[in-house]
Amino acid sequence: MAYRLICFFIIALFSVSQAQTFEVDQIEQLFRPRIRVESKYILDANFKDTSGVFNQKEINSVFTFPIKTKFKTEVELDLSSLKLKDIINKSVRFKASQTLGVFRLTGRQINIGFDTLPQKNILNATAGLMGLRLSRKYRVQFYSATVTIAEQDKTINNSVPRFSALIGQLHLRGFKRNYFYGIAATYSDGLLIPSPFFGGSEPIGKKFIFNYTLPVQINLQYKDNKKTLVTVGVGFDGYRNGILYLTKRKNLNYYAGLTYANFRYKLSKSLVARVECGYVFYQNLQYTKTDGVPTKFGINSSPYVQIGFSVLFGKTFWEKVFENVIKN
Repeated sequence: MAYRLICFFIIALFSVSQAQTFEVDQIEQLFRPRIRVESKYILDANFKDTSGVFNQKEINSVFTFPIKTKFKTEVELDLSSLKLKDIINKSVRFKASQTLGVFRLTGRQINIGFDTLPQKNILNATAGLMGLRLSRKYRVQFYSATVTIAEQDKTINNSVPRFSALIGQLHLRGFKRNYFYGIAATYSDGLLIPSPFFGGSEPIGKKFIFNYTLPVQINLQYKDNKKTLVTVGVGFDGYRNGILYLTKRKNLNYYAGLTYANFRYKLSKSLVARVECGYVFYQNLQYTKTDGVPTKFGINSSPYVQIGFSVLFGKTFWEKVFENVIKN
């Protein structure tokens, strides 16, 4: 039971992070609107305790777009302190908030070699809202809420919606240094798990940045110029989908631990390409609620490759804040 709870915790937290595009590069950009398309292939790996081969092909697209943006400056003179810095901080208040929409589509083809019908076609569709607000102390408060349909093509008519939400706050300590924290929760077909998180970015010298989103990911970035970014790291991956199992709809859980190296190149001001290679050092497949039938399958390690493109548009939330401060 403890082992299952730990596995479900990993799946739930990473699913919340993925479904709401709550990722390191999004934090770095402060949720800049974008379209991102990527393809991932996990190469063949044998099952540990049964015959057959596992592999996975995936195509993923994410659209983050602004819905409502609000900026307002209020001036109310406060002379409780005669220091210029205190007068400015206490007398001038800049209000800023932004609401963004999130839409994600994922197509996944899984090969489960021992199954009588080994090829499984999975469709995930996620839609939701993400909000940002600048606090009086110039911290970025953020929240998100999404609903997801994650089903095999054979169970789409009996699909069960899954819900995710998070709330947190980001503290800026410079252009490259920040930290954030909060709590996320997901409800996935009868499974409810709250998941606290803590993360941030810490520069190491002029060219390296250490990023962490605990407990699911840590990485080290190297940036030599404005166009090239190299990232190496370790993290957890996972998903939970409805699937047809012995004529009945069940849930299929997949969870993995991986290391990776990511190369990102900015082709233009708005177009970014990325290539990622990695090694899945731990992966496991499990069917849920199958009435005593063995349904947990260990999978050997295997490499994976991933390529993708991002189209950035508009300005980041923080860029808009500074732009309006200067105007006012």
